[in-house]
Amino acid sequence: MAHSPSPKLWYLPNHRDALQTHMHFLHKLGNAKTGANYHAYYQTLIKDGTANGATSNANLTTSDVLFKTKCIIMKYRTGTLYNQKHAILFKLSTRSQTCPLCPQVDSTLHISLGANTRK
Repeated sequence: MAHSPSPKLWYLPNHRDALQTHMHFLHKLGNAKTGANYHAYYQTLIKDGTANGATSNANLTTSDVLFKTKCIIMKYRTGTLYNQKHAILFKLSTRSQTCPLCPQVDSTLHISLGANTRK
């Protein structure tokens, strides 16, 4: 019985810096803002035991959560959930930053908690 030759292994070059520069230049990505308030707050929650670092992102890997829900969670956590502030920034609205459904200021937290429609 003939043995097949073992595959030849070689080291791949590290392109991390080149990819990071490229992604940051084109997409404004590549460097996490570790000095941002959200990051500092999250690190505090992990250190004092309020948040569990192993399970706080479990919703991203479980099959029990729908993909659409995962997208909404990530938009909320990254501050990109579309609200009145974004509409004004993208020149899609000339209204104030108040919620279209109630007189409160529109924000991602306001959207996630549900707008109070009583006026």
